[in-house]
Amino acid sequence: MSAYLDLYGRFDAPFERFDNGMLGAEFPAELELVSRLWFRCGYRPGIGAYLNFFLLRDFITTHDTNFAPRFQSLRSMADSFYKTDLFIREVTDSGAKPSGGISSPLVRELLRSIQRRHSRIGIPPWMQAYFGFSLLENVEKQCAPLSGDEKRLHLAYMAKTYRIMGFAFSQNRTELEHFARSIEQEQASVTARVPQHSTHILRIGEMIGVDSGPDSILPMLPPATRAVFEPLYSHVRPGELQRLWYRVLGRLLLPKAVGEPRKAVPVAG
Repeated sequence: MSAYLDLYGRFDAPFERFDNGMLGAEFPAELELVSRLWFRCGYRPGIGAYLNFFLLRDFITTHDTNFAPRFQSLRSMADSFYKTDLFIREVTDSGAKPSGGISSPLVRELLRSIQRRHSRIGIPPWMQAYFGFSLLENVEKQCAPLSGDEKRLHLAYMAKTYRIMGFAFSQNRTELEHFARSIEQEQASVTARVPQHSTHILRIGEMIGVDSGPDSILPMLPPATRAVFEPLYSHVRPGELQRLWYRVLGRLLLPKAVGEPRKAVPVAG
């Protein structure tokens, strides 16, 4: 068994049931912080997390085999990114309308419905745990510097979120980092469809205001995936005229789910 699978097996199990009595005394502070971070971070963490996903061998092979239409074209990938964004904004209470995040029964049911969809297409839970932590790390990179207490509150909220969704997770950051780096060390590679997928995600980034330049994109990748991507990067980054065109096209065609910053308030009950 790979070391990361052994680590995943020691994570906290998903919740069989969850209600607001299980949120904990610090939940209002967790929700307020998470909402503030996810309003502030913009779209660079998400573009980086998608790109990193494409650079992990078993992740993209499993996904493209089991659910090929999702990333088949620029349009289908843009639609996937927007739907993921809508979902994340509800979960983190950073969308156009207040949601209350995971204090809302509606948001908790949304999480479970997304998990049922992942189960139907055979995405292993350990891959979902990795992607969830990758996104968390990228948000923290974008919003740095954060205090130790802010990082603790952020992880506590997202750990509950993922366990409500239906897969194991941990509040032990050191354990999560070991899990993630072990996966990257074993899985980082440029497989057959990486050039097409990375071209599309960098174009989508430009459409939603994420600069595809090296200082913007490369720091969002962990060292192992960055190392395999850097030789390919100049071949897949949009050219100067393309970048101008995609920025205009994005303003015309691509909706954004993020709302205006506000104080997040838990749902009563």
